[in-house]
Amino acid sequence: MRNGFLHDSRGVGIRHHQLILPSVVCSTHVARRIANQVGALTFAHQHGCGIIGEDVAGIDDFFADLAGHPNVSSVLIVGLGCETIQAQELATKLFAVNPSTKFQIIQESGGVEATVIAGVEAARNLDLQFPKIETGSAKFKVGLDLPQEDAFSKELASSISGLGLDVIVATHSAASIDNFSDFMRVGTHVIVSRPSGNQPASGFPLIPVINISSGSGLHRATTQDFDLGHDADIPIILQTLISTIEGTLTKAEMNKMGEIRAPRRVRSV
Repeated sequence: MRNGFLHDSRGVGIRHHQLILPSVVCSTHVARRIANQVGALTFAHQHGCGIIGEDVAGIDDFFADLAGHPNVSSVLIVGLGCETIQAQELATKLFAVNPSTKFQIIQESGGVEATVIAGVEAARNLDLQFPKIETGSAKFKVGLDLPQEDAFSKELASSISGLGLDVIVATHSAASIDNFSDFMRVGTHVIVSRPSGNQPASGFPLIPVINISSGSGLHRATTQDFDLGHDADIPIILQTLISTIEGTLTKAEMNKMGEIRAPRRVRSV
């Protein structure tokens, strides 16, 4: 039996993450302070202000997908107050996919220190306890971020499917950060990544990433950032995958590596 956290309509997650979501890059520092005090996750991004046209709704949708991810328990939005994407409007949209959502606005809370104090209290009140349960036949989704489709990648995908897991393979050759965003939007629980030799090991907030080295010079120089070496065979990868699903932290999780890049269509400042 596999275990997980039943996060209401978001489904069963393998992690229990509270997300402190800055609605704009300007509120990142405050979001980080709140997250550090309550043991939550947050991240920096370059969105929320200076965006126009269809990107406004697009970024809103991307944030809603984050809030609705199965690994997320609750969300506290931290806004500045003068950005394009307003925190209170975003909260209304996120509430539809995650009822455990609240917001704080720096310019309406009395400034930075007052927002941190109020945000910590709000986050603690939001952090409901979702019990860990046996998930029975529920399937977890595994994203495969591999530089090319070859015999090894096909065998790996088949072997993961043989464990009763759903496999989602990256469909384009973009950088891992873009593949990770695609995986997030379809509710992927865990990612297995073998980045190309010129890309470092990386992570993604909310989703554990198992990094496999290619053996390149860059990867040999940063070997401690990888969970597995370039000579890892499929049984070892499967064992690591199962252990990660059961709660073992990946290197990216332990090192707090990870960033996001939401898709943009309109060139703006």
